[in-house]
Amino acid sequence: MAQKVDKEGSVRKFQQIMDNIRAKKFAGIYVLAGEEPYYSDVIIDALNSTVLDESQKDFNLSIVYGNETDAGQIVCLCRRYPVASPYQLIIVKEAQQLSSLQPFEYYLKVPAPDTILVLSFTGKNLDKRTGFYKSLKDKAEVLESYPLDEWKVPQWIISHVQEKGYSIEPEAAQLLAQSAGVSLRKIALEIDKLIKGTDGTVIRVKDVEINIGVSRDYNPFELCKAIGERNILRAFSIAEVFASNSKKYPIQATLGAMFFYFNQLLTVEAELSAGERDFYSACQRAGVFGTQRVREYQTAARNFPLQKTMGAISLMKDTDLKSKSNYGGNATDGALLNALLTKIFVL
Repeated sequence: MAQKVDKEGSVRKFQQIMDNIRAKKFAGIYVLAGEEPYYSDVIIDALNSTVLDESQKDFNLSIVYGNETDAGQIVCLCRRYPVASPYQLIIVKEAQQLSSLQPFEYYLKVPAPDTILVLSFTGKNLDKRTGFYKSLKDKAEVLESYPLDEWKVPQWIISHVQEKGYSIEPEAAQLLAQSAGVSLRKIALEIDKLIKGTDGTVIRVKDVEINIGVSRDYNPFELCKAIGERNILRAFSIAEVFASNSKKYPIQATLGAMFFYFNQLLTVEAELSAGERDFYSACQRAGVFGTQRVREYQTAARNFPLQKTMGAISLMKDTDLKSKSNYGGNATDGALLNALLTKIFVL
């Protein structure tokens, strides 16, 4: 059985590490791993700007890469003394490419008190069976990060924008989430691009359309909305645009958005079936926020009650299989999407 991950605990750990760095309470060793590299990026940037003054970095900052060195050489660096500074900072990026981690096991027994070592395993989870992992206990700050749940991405975007002193319209956050996916590293870069290209302090839908290159009228989010409304003409109109530019609108991204939309709808309907009487509360549990979005899902729930929602998800899974295998024959992505829409509207 797969071990359940504690995503909330991981976020709390990240916040705790950041609070300590801001307070200049440094750990001697940081081991940063997991599928979401954004948190590692932020911690490394914080250490890089906090541990050393600019005048101290020439002699006391070392940034190395796992494919260009080995653990033994890194341990030798750790054993050096800092120059005119209380600490030296050693950052190892792409640590997952190191051929062996065994030298760190010996280093961890007696780490250098004036060295701050950062091992960043980009996009990789730690093997908890290894001697290296077992040697980390009580010796290092260990953070394993996990991808954000899709339904939490828009709210994360809103909070991240607010931290930068700006605000973003909920619909603009939804549009950005649909375009960028769940990679926080990518989303953060897109937000920086939006802020630079935005007049004022509010990021609007038009800013996302212009600066990120997505359209409010023709995107998977609008297709899902049209399906939920049973607006057949609108849905097929959007599908035609997708079919005309499959590189910009790949069917896998479209199906992913549709899965997400109908899974949220399924969660709402399951909450209502379980006895929840307040539609707004059911939406909140499904990750649907905002008056406009709740109204949208009320319409979708009327048009696609529980059994039809389950039927639509089953049809999407069938289309997904066809798009990834020979079961679809010679059908183009556009043809598969049109066939899917036809079957959904017949439900």
